[in-house]
Amino acid sequence: MSVAHGRPAREGRTRPAWLACAEARIRAFIAGSAVPEDPAHADNTVEWLLRLRPGADAALRLAALGHDIDRAAPDKVRREDFDDYDAFKAAHAEHGAAILGGLLARCGVPAAVRDEACRLVRAHEVGGDPRADLLKDADSLSYFEVNLPLYYRREGREETLRRCVWGIRRLSPRARRMLEDGRFIDSRLVDLVQEALRLAGPSHAPSPAGGRR
Repeated sequence: MSVAHGRPAREGRTRPAWLACAEARIRAFIAGSAVPEDPAHADNTVEWLLRLRPGADAALRLAALGHDIDRAAPDKVRREDFDDYDAFKAAHAEHGAAILGGLLARCGVPAAVRDEACRLVRAHEVGGDPRADLLKDADSLSYFEVNLPLYYRREGREETLRRCVWGIRRLSPRARRMLEDGRFIDSRLVDLVQEALRLAGPSHAPSPAGGRR
């Protein structure tokens, strides 16, 4: 497969069998997660990706769908094993990329697409280039739309507020404006998100230690 400007070329108009295979395998794997919102978060992250970049290529879409695949693994990376939250997140991303790479290889995904999807998953917590930043925004916005109510129910207000502040500080200015609009946030949690926005300060403020997720 050809690569232009460091990106895998888009697939043609006919949907490739390898893409359908890869999406099905990713969804089947994530369906085994013990975290109930994980399957919906995976699909919703793809939806946010396509809102942010309509026509996103296969590598971006597969990375969006599979970015948290580590969380469904029997040997998933666990927060309690790390003193440092950023180290936990880095290990989560690295393990997820390794799992995703194996699934994509079994579906015959072209090497350029597979390598880029795995690179994006490795970078999805921190970004660092326009494509990785795009995935980070889609993931973060999906947290506020899909994950937030169940996270609040499990973890309580204080932990959820801390997690929201961490998530807001990851957002690009464009994504933060979308969050500030707030129409997709559970109405019961709008006040909490508004408080988190105040605590987070201006866009691109330094990130704190984060939360449990």
